[in-house]
Amino acid sequence: MQPRDWNIGTHHAWFEPPDELWMKVRGTTTLEDAIRILELYRELGSKQPFFAVTDLSEATSVDLKARDHVSWNLRMEWFRGSIYIGAGLMQRAVANSMTFLHSVVGQPVITQHFVTTEDEARALIAHERSLLDKSL
Repeated sequence: MQPRDWNIGTHHAWFEPPDELWMKVRGTTTLEDAIRILELYRELGSKQPFFAVTDLSEATSVDLKARDHVSWNLRMEWFRGSIYIGAGLMQRAVANSMTFLHSVVGQPVITQHFVTTEDEARALIAHERSLLDKSL
């Protein structure tokens, strides 16, 4: 896939080949934002699994309906991994609860990582990619 970028509400996402989707979340995530983000995940994930890197350092909140929509419609098979930059305690709890929900209902889960910088995220992707490629 080729490099691309999207603006979704106040958020910005861009794809870096071969398999990384970066998203900078700013402000509140609405239900409309969540629907569009999931459409993007589905579009990319239907072509190949990808690493989702979400920078939450400027995020303020997620609408409850948006959170529910993501919880029930997200498919782990779209992802090679999930990394959050700058997630606070509440954001970590929500991300972990979504993983738990998927495991309880028998859906596949992926490991989520929490880092503080983009450099840490890039190093983690390189490490995860090497582990995943060895297992193939």
